[in-house]
Order: sequence, then structure tokens, then C-alpha cells
Amino acid sequence: MKSLVSLMFISLLLTGCAKYEYDIVSPADLRTHIGTKSDAVTGVDPLAYRWRTVDNRLVLRIFNPTNDPIELLGDKSTAVAPSGESHPLRGQTIAPQSHAKLILPPRRPRVYNSGPTFGVGVGMHVDGRDRGYPYYNDHLDEPRYLAVYDDDNALYWDWNGETEVRLTLVYQRNQESLRHEFVIRRRKM
Repeated sequence: MKSLVSLMFISLLLTGCAKYEYDIVSPADLRTHIGTKSDAVTGVDPLAYRWRTVDNRLVLRIFNPTNDPIELLGDKSTAVAPSGESHPLRGQTIAPQSHAKLILPPRRPRVYNSGPTFGVGVGMHVDGRDRGYPYYNDHLDEPRYLAVYDDDNALYWDWNGETEVRLTLVYQRNQESLRHEFVIRRRKM
């Protein structure tokens, strides 16, 4: 019995978490693997794209080498999740000679108390409110709990398993509209 438990524990340690990387599937002339060690570089005139896998997420940096600002139109750009649901992207202006970053799927915001804490005991908390101190300022207290509620789950989505996402990026440069489309496949390493 003891050896069975030991064997199960060792197998859990060896399996670890699944690691994923990505491949650009389409357009065909831009097919490439997106790994963790270095950027995969592609270009669709006039922009340059640098792709990398970081913490099982796809990080895309969009470089604008021109002398004009180029606006990523978030309301016209989409990521179609593996479930088939279309998700908007956040719009942003890419200044001349600079870049913007997209993380797919987008990280959900988290709120936590970042200050130092120390606790002893189980299930007890005492502060100025509990004692009724008159100098305790309610408005200075940090929020204890905060949940970001995305009613229709539009901005935040999950990319599970070995599946594909269709990414459509629509830009505005002066009076010219640009549309770049990609199909990205997530694969287990």
C-alpha cells in the first residue's frame, strides 16, 4: 500500500502541467511555429508582427515602422474562440516607430490586497471599525472583495486544448483601412 501511494505521488510530480505553444496556420505564406525561446517574426505590409508563447498564452506585438499613427480598431477586430464565439479586441493607437501588445486569450483582471499582512489564528479579523474608533476613515479602506463581472463574457475567454482561433485585425491609417487575418493553432508540447 505504501509503495502504491509513493508511486502515485511520483507520477503526479513527473507529469506536471501541460505546456502549449502555437502555430500560424493561415495565411499559408506566413506559416510558422510560435515558441517560447524567441520571437516568430512575420510581416503584413505595413506592419511587422512578433509572436511568442508566454505562460501558455499567445503574446503578439504589433510594430508600426511607419511615420504615421495606425489605429487598431477594436470594435471591428475580433478573435473567434474555439467555441465559435466572436470576441472583440481592445482598440488602441500604435504610434509611429512603436508597438502595441495583445495577449490571447486576454488575462482576466484580478484584485487583491497588495499591502503587507500578518496573521495568526483562524478566522478572526479586528480593525478600527470593530472597535468603533471615531478616527477610522471608511473611505480610505481598500476594498475587501471585488469581482469583475463581464456580463456577456465578451472580452475574456478561454483557449483550451489543441484548437484554433481566427484572429481578424482591422486597422485605420490616415484614410486607408487595413485588414489582416490569421488562423492560429494551439498545440500541446
